[in-house]
Amino acid sequence: MKKTAIIGLFILLSACSWRSPNAEFYVMNSQGLSEISARKLNIAVARVKVPDMLDRAQMVVYDKDSDKVNILEFNRWVEVLPDILQSTITNDLIAYLPNAYIKNTYFDSTQMQYSVNVEINRIAAYKGDKVILSAWWNITNAGGYVLRREQVSYEIKVKGDSISDLVEAQSEAVHQLSKAIAEQLAKM
Repeated sequence: MKKTAIIGLFILLSACSWRSPNAEFYVMNSQGLSEISARKLNIAVARVKVPDMLDRAQMVVYDKDSDKVNILEFNRWVEVLPDILQSTITNDLIAYLPNAYIKNTYFDSTQMQYSVNVEINRIAAYKGDKVILSAWWNITNAGGYVLRREQVSYEIKVKGDSISDLVEAQSEAVHQLSKAIAEQLAKM
């Protein structure tokens, strides 16, 4: 009995001393973007729509040599991907259009002069290879009338094999999307 209790205590203490790997959290970066226009506009950025598979905090990475998809439990966005994308597009537009009043509709749904709506069809992240971003976006006026609609696709080379390199490539793809939107807003 005493021997069994000691073995049980040893197993219990061994289990308590095991640690799972620490999760790493990532954001997309909007630094170093150049002004496109000094126009004064009022712009709302709506929540970005993504495929259900991507609507999570865990990063989704494709295997470049097969049809395998990896959901990385310990490499996560600080928020779910739609919120990260909405914040990044908002911050990018603020950098590209510095005199415009730009906000995301996450906090306030006040009617603005223009509204930007983005639907991501695909973000395929291939570690050590490339990122492919395919999306539809539109700009509507305060009455909901679509002023401009485009379908875009960007392919960005990943510079290294780390998750940070992959995030950098994903950020660049989103910057290109935001720049295309900002260029059209500058013409409004």
